[in-house]
Amino acid sequence: MTTLTATAVRILHWAITEPAPDGTPVPPPTTSARPPESDDDPVVLLERLARVTAARLHLSDPPLGDRGPTGLEPLMVAAALALRDDPPTALLVAEGVGGSGTVRDLMARHGLVGRALSATPLDAELRTALLRASPLTALFDHPPPGTEERCGQLLDRFLDHTEGRRVAVAGLAAPPSSPATARHRAALLRRFRFTPGERTVVYEVYETALLHHGGHYRGLTDDVRKLASESPARLLDGDTRGQWARATLDWWQPLSVLARRHPGELRRRPLLSGYRTGTELHRIYGRVREFEALREVLDR
Repeated sequence: MTTLTATAVRILHWAITEPAPDGTPVPPPTTSARPPESDDDPVVLLERLARVTAARLHLSDPPLGDRGPTGLEPLMVAAALALRDDPPTALLVAEGVGGSGTVRDLMARHGLVGRALSATPLDAELRTALLRASPLTALFDHPPPGTEERCGQLLDRFLDHTEGRRVAVAGLAAPPSSPATARHRAALLRRFRFTPGERTVVYEVYETALLHHGGHYRGLTDDVRKLASESPARLLDGDTRGQWARATLDWWQPLSVLARRHPGELRRRPLLSGYRTGTELHRIYGRVREFEALREVLDR
């Protein structure tokens, strides 16, 4: 067994193992650490990882009713993570990962990439390639350029299944890891505005967000209000605070539109209490959008 294969096996074990009780992320091993060889079959570990990831997402077996096998492509994902101390080589491996077909395959990829993104810093190009290789992670994080349509199709697939819908709603409601993630989720939710059934998806995401992560979103919203009252020009700044402020305005916008167009529907959803703090930001949102458009014209 080569060092790379041994490290990939260690990474599969790392992804299968439950996180530390205190939530402290542990980075996956790399080939630089030269782990000892193992007799474990990586194919068996892949199948186990797919089942474990599905269980963590509260999906029954087979996930979404798809009995298809996991496939071997996730092994290349593990290899790319193992080689991340050598970004050019890791990137070549990650870019060679083929498309994902079955839901078990999606689970194995997400079990690797989703956990790695929160556990260790990654080279920007490698991060993008890994998101391209793991469509489910990209759905909840931020899809690489050119994969937005695929991302929307995957969301539709999950929404068409009862358990998959719960997974999608929970994933989109979780605190975003970056401003880009918040804006991506807002763009997804804007699609669901035409029929009562579509709008229910939007309501469920915001209900889940406010019920389970209300403190986080209230903190982001309060920061926008504070910035708008103390120094409105900073809403357009390129620093971290300005980016988060604009992303938060974006995140509230889909619900703000529905609150104005379908107020009766929101009144019938008591779990959405407290949403007005965010939806009332729509006036600020409009002004910021106008200034952003003007800046784009002036920068040409």
